[in-house]
Amino acid sequence: MNQENSDSKICPICGRPTHKESKYCIFHASVEEKTEEEFKKALSEYIEVIKKENKGYNFEGFVFVGDINFNNIKFNEDPKFINTKFIYGSISFIETQFEEKTSFLDVLFNGTVDFSGAFFGKEVEFKGTNFKGGSTSFRGVVFCGDVFFEGNIFQNGIDFSNAGFKGNFSFGFNKFNGTEINFNCADINKNFDIALTEKKHISLNFESITTYFAFTNITLIVKNGGISFRNTLLDKISLCFEIYNDSYINFEGARIKDTVFRRDHIERHLIQENRKLYDKAKEIYITLKNNFHSIGRYDDESWAYIKERDMEKLSYSFTNSEENDTYRFVSNMKNILNRFILKIKFFTKWLFSKKSLNWLKLVIASFIYGYGENPWRVIRFAFIVIFLFALLLNFSGIVYSDRTNMIIEFIKESKGDEYTLKYLGPILGSFLNCLYFSVVTFATLGYGDFQPAVGLSRFFVSLESIIGAITMALFVYTFARRTGGR
Repeated sequence: MNQENSDSKICPICGRPTHKESKYCIFHASVEEKTEEEFKKALSEYIEVIKKENKGYNFEGFVFVGDINFNNIKFNEDPKFINTKFIYGSISFIETQFEEKTSFLDVLFNGTVDFSGAFFGKEVEFKGTNFKGGSTSFRGVVFCGDVFFEGNIFQNGIDFSNAGFKGNFSFGFNKFNGTEINFNCADINKNFDIALTEKKHISLNFESITTYFAFTNITLIVKNGGISFRNTLLDKISLCFEIYNDSYINFEGARIKDTVFRRDHIERHLIQENRKLYDKAKEIYITLKNNFHSIGRYDDESWAYIKERDMEKLSYSFTNSEENDTYRFVSNMKNILNRFILKIKFFTKWLFSKKSLNWLKLVIASFIYGYGENPWRVIRFAFIVIFLFALLLNFSGIVYSDRTNMIIEFIKESKGDEYTLKYLGPILGSFLNCLYFSVVTFATLGYGDFQPAVGLSRFFVSLESIIGAITMALFVYTFARRTGGR
């Protein structure tokens, strides 16, 4: 009987004496079974004993109460935060040093968590942890080893600003209620893998980060969210994107050089283009074009150049003009007639402005030769011109030349065998002959078997020969640019 009473006063988890009426010690007892003052006093005594005996900390299964402060503590061994619960209050690890491998497994943080300025000397892992309370900050943290965040739940955003990642970083299979993860001004040294598969929109910010090209490989998987590399230097690194749905990428102000990534991974996801900020989108495509050229991806460079010119063209269009924005703003306050008059007024102003001329030039350049990037468009344009002028010549007329305009027709008279010569005159309605003559004129060959009739035909032929000469020159330029002009 005495032995049973003795055993009942021992915590079944750690072997410490039980706390009051609880069957657990003060560290493992529930919140209802202890007060904050009692717990903090016992915790302070436990920390002093560990420091004096230079042992490792074991917080497995602890139930913490109130605001907890581990600031400036040095953990020489792996502190075991396994199935630990921080019931309420803030948790602070400011400038705490974790010298060995550190694990936070199945931990519950029910308040704000602050690791600002902490130091992790070796591998650290957060797995199955619930950041249920307020914000979570790893601002200015130094991670010397590999970092794993897997299967965690985050109530709010996460801040890794100014953090240093000297090892590999893996962030996946986590759930979010927050909307933002910041890596602004962080130092990234090795592989960096992030997978965001939540339906909730989450923003990933990598603004002004520093990368070390000898090691850095960044892989980002985003189903609903945004990735921002504003004002970031991306030099000699590898980027891999998997972006779905309405997710976006922001390269505004970024400097990208010798960085490897596939253009189809970012196509249709540039935020400036989607928001119709065409001037800013143009600058980004110039940056992408130069980067693709530096790594020898000439097809991607051509794509970026075409997109650059398309953005310039759209920036000059009427739908992007300030007048049209004003029209959209005031249109709801006007009746139908006044809106129509206002639209005509703004359109007329745009039509006689320099913007409309620039827009027209870019439209023509895109259609005829794809800004010098698509020789097949030149061929298409040539066929259109040839066919169009064949139709025009079919109606205006062509004639046989001097060598063939007198054709002998054998007409057998009723009296004797006599022959007469007959002049056939203008060829009207013979489309195949007109098509042939249009090809000869376009190519400026001039075989001499046909010639234009008097009148409009001569004007059409002159115009087609000029267009043909220019088109062939454009084809040579475009073909040379695409094949050997890089």
